[in-house]
Amino acid sequence: MDAPTIFDLLDRLAFLRGMPTVIILLGAAFIAVVAWDMRIAVPALLVQYLFAGLLFVDVLDPRLAVVYTLVGLFVSAILFITAWQVNWGRPPSGLTREEAARLDLAPPRSFGRLAVSNRALVRLILSAAALVAIWVWTGAGSVLQNVIPAELTYLIPAIAGLAAVGLVGLASSAEPLPAGIGLLLFLTGFALYFGFLDQSLAMTVALAGSQLIVAMAVAYLAQARYLPADILD
Repeated sequence: MDAPTIFDLLDRLAFLRGMPTVIILLGAAFIAVVAWDMRIAVPALLVQYLFAGLLFVDVLDPRLAVVYTLVGLFVSAILFITAWQVNWGRPPSGLTREEAARLDLAPPRSFGRLAVSNRALVRLILSAAALVAIWVWTGAGSVLQNVIPAELTYLIPAIAGLAAVGLVGLASSAEPLPAGIGLLLFLTGFALYFGFLDQSLAMTVALAGSQLIVAMAVAYLAQARYLPADILD
């Protein structure tokens, strides 16, 4: 029996194409940005990449669109391994007050058994506000309609939502992992938009490769963040 092709898989996922994909993708992006635990954020980023791949199929040749999906798998694997190595982004135990201040670690807020940092609360509020603003903005019409064909207007909230939520994640966190996830989401939204302007193989590889470069930079910064020398000096 022959292995299923890309086109066979797309036929099987036809019920998800269009707005259902956009809703799931933005939901995953929202969780990836607001989650204070990388054990939640990184899988949410992976889900975002998988559903972004379905949207790229509507913009690019499926054989090019699959490049973004494969890159998303590698990026998610890099961040997952890195997050595991740095204890899922949590600071080392036993820090003194001076060491915590040097690492710019504010004490979390407690809600019963749940402890959430101030930055996580800020990301939650700003991300929700950004998605609401994008929903209103796209409903009233947007400048992206000059570039995106009428039959693909459902991509507008996906592009704008990824860019907005990604910028929130990038701007509202001083930690490499959550800030890096925000930048990766922004780059995915930008790649979706730029696919309408340039569908060449070279540009596809360049945009996909930029995500791998960002993931490796985030991995390096996250590991350097909690090096013993940085803490004990």
